[in-house]
Amino acid sequence: MSEPFIEITGLGRSFGSAAALRDINLVLAQGERVALLGPNGAGKSTLLKIIGGTLCPDSGRISLGGLTPAQARVKPGFLGWLPERAPLNPDLTVLEHLKLTCRFLNLSSQKTKEEIDFLTEALNLGSKLGRLTGQLSLGSRRQAALAVSLLGRPELILLDEPSSSLDPDEVRRLRDLLKNLPSGTTCIISSHVLEEVAKVTEKALFISRGRLLAVKKWSQLGQGDLAESYLKEIERSANEEENQPGEKS
Repeated sequence: MSEPFIEITGLGRSFGSAAALRDINLVLAQGERVALLGPNGAGKSTLLKIIGGTLCPDSGRISLGGLTPAQARVKPGFLGWLPERAPLNPDLTVLEHLKLTCRFLNLSSQKTKEEIDFLTEALNLGSKLGRLTGQLSLGSRRQAALAVSLLGRPELILLDEPSSSLDPDEVRRLRDLLKNLPSGTTCIISSHVLEEVAKVTEKALFISRGRLLAVKKWSQLGQGDLAESYLKEIERSANEEENQPGEKS
């Protein structure tokens, strides 16, 4: 593998007495596209929030292209981050959100127009640009938040359930957009829609009960139903971990 772009070592996070993440270790090269898979409550969103710099870990270390998550979050053009509940201002229009983000990215007026035009076409946002985000449907707000997170072609993209509330055509548009990201873009996508996320990533990270159990290429899961293969991998990796010697937390 080429030089590491994301390095996570010994990452842990608890909420009260409940451990959300336990000793997460992960290395990804620049340009890798991975899916983050696991059952509800496994720690996927917590991990993305920590990488995205909106939540601090209790232990461990993260390097994102040599930056801490806090540094990456405020470096224009580095991080595109779509949380599960994107914090859009309900009193701003979709276009106002996009223009404000372009201002943060220090884009020229010409580049701002090019970026907004591109994402408007790619995500079919034309009829929604002038509407307040507080008046949009869940799916349309998701589209707007996706556009905001993808402005400026960021080096690192974190997407938490990006296809949630999208209709089939919107899901297809998102898939096409993600497939055609620049080759150096690193992407981590948390999703329960296995068939879709498998089309835009190269491998899957399996997480359960706060532990990263396995990292597998999709081809290593075998032929047949992806959901069945996913469940078998979660069960196999969990059993393998339970049988390892040493202290269990």
